[in-house]
Amino acid sequence: MRKGNVLIVEDDDTIRRLLVEFLRAHESVDVDGARDGVEALHRIVTTPYAVVVLDVLMPKMSGIDVLDSLEALTSDPSVKSLDDPPAVLVITSAESSVLPDSAIFQRSPSMVRRVFRKPIEIEAFAKCVEMYLNA
Repeated sequence: MRKGNVLIVEDDDTIRRLLVEFLRAHESVDVDGARDGVEALHRIVTTPYAVVVLDVLMPKMSGIDVLDSLEALTSDPSVKSLDDPPAVLVITSAESSVLPDSAIFQRSPSMVRRVFRKPIEIEAFAKCVEMYLNA
C-alpha cells in the first residue's frame, strides 16, 4: 500500500482494533481510530485522511450523521473546511433489506465509495482501502 492516512470509525472496540492493526501491518499506512462520529469529525477536520472507514450504527453520532456533516464541510460555504474529502468506505451490521446500499450511496454520492456488510471480507476490504489510497 502507498503512504496515506486512514481513519477507522467504529464503536465496537474489538472490531476497530482489529481493522486498525490489520491495516497498520502495511508499514506505509498511517491508521487512526475513532470510537464515534463526534471523535471522527474532530479528527477529520484536524488531519487529512485519504480513506475513512465509517460504521453506520454508533452512539452519540451515527455514520449517516457523519456523512451529512462531511457533505456540509465540503459544499456549504458557511462551514466549508474540507477541500479534499476522503473516500468513505461504509461498514455496517444492518441487513441490506433494512438499510440498502443505494440509501447509503444516495446520502453522500460524492464520498461513499463502497459498503461492506459485517462480517467483513478482510481481503476485499484491504484491496478496496489500497485502491483508494492509490487513487
